[in-house]
Amino acid sequence: MNPDPAFPPENDASFQAFIRLCAEKGLSSRPRGIEDCDRCDGLSDYTTLLRFLIARKNDPKAAVGQLQQSVDFRQDRDILRLYDVVDTEDFEQARRFYPHWTGRRNKQGLPICYFDISQLHKNALNSWEESRKSAGWSISEYEAGGSPRPDMLQMASVFHDSLVRFVLPLCTMMTDRSNASTPVSSSIYLVDASELGLKQGWNLKTFAQEISWLLSTCYPETILKVFVCNAPSYFATVWKYLKKWVDPNTAEKIEVLSSNEVSDALKEHIDDANIPTAFGGAFEFTHGSLPSPDQNILDRLSWESSNQTLPSGPLKFSQDGDGKLTAVAVGALQGAKRNEVIATID
Repeated sequence: MNPDPAFPPENDASFQAFIRLCAEKGLSSRPRGIEDCDRCDGLSDYTTLLRFLIARKNDPKAAVGQLQQSVDFRQDRDILRLYDVVDTEDFEQARRFYPHWTGRRNKQGLPICYFDISQLHKNALNSWEESRKSAGWSISEYEAGGSPRPDMLQMASVFHDSLVRFVLPLCTMMTDRSNASTPVSSSIYLVDASELGLKQGWNLKTFAQEISWLLSTCYPETILKVFVCNAPSYFATVWKYLKKWVDPNTAEKIEVLSSNEVSDALKEHIDDANIPTAFGGAFEFTHGSLPSPDQNILDRLSWESSNQTLPSGPLKFSQDGDGKLTAVAVGALQGAKRNEVIATID
């Protein structure tokens, strides 16, 4: 049996061996910390397991080891519990630190994420460094009535969970793709490097190390391509320094584009209507903005509100006994835990 159409048939034996090992160690069962109605998308579904196997070159034992490390991290840092109660302001602050979904997709239906590297300025990086000294958020302190604050690595994980638990599944549900039977498991990154300074580049070492570790360990193969756009002439010097701190698999996916190369390169992969104006397209999107879904996504969802907008904070999918899928906004808004139905989908 080939459980995932994206998986090459010749590697079925590796996948089946991997699935058996996952079952033996309880890694393919429902994770602790999610609600009974929560979908397992991005956590223990076949598509997620497959990403770990591909990342380890179809080596079942190595893939199980990496998956176990990812599960242990989530459990040790209470990531799944934090996802449901995190303050939406903290979540939105995290949005400014990492590539975030624009609401648009490329020509193959993969989500497009945007990031302006100038946002990693001295003050932002100092905040990151300070958070590394804190004890972070814990469910025990939270349930005891305390008000623990998550550290930056916890927030990075919660934020990237929103990609694998909501954005990728949503894009998978879209039927306007050329290969709608293949799950969407990765995204395209557009990085604006026009304001990158030499000194800023040298200050990114610790940040690059920790985020690279998190992405390669817990979110392998979620990036298909990274376009570094409007790169200054000295970018090669900065990249030569930073590259040693970036996961090699991710580094191979990076394509550096000067300002006069950006438009033509992006239009090969993305329709003009979905390319941000910063890169010569028609889509008005700025760093830190909430997603602005394309019309096909808007039409695919049955919205609870006529506004047809995705709110701030973390989102996830739940499923009732009849199989009905619901997009739910969670997290805490002004101190009150949120569980708001945004839309339903067939």
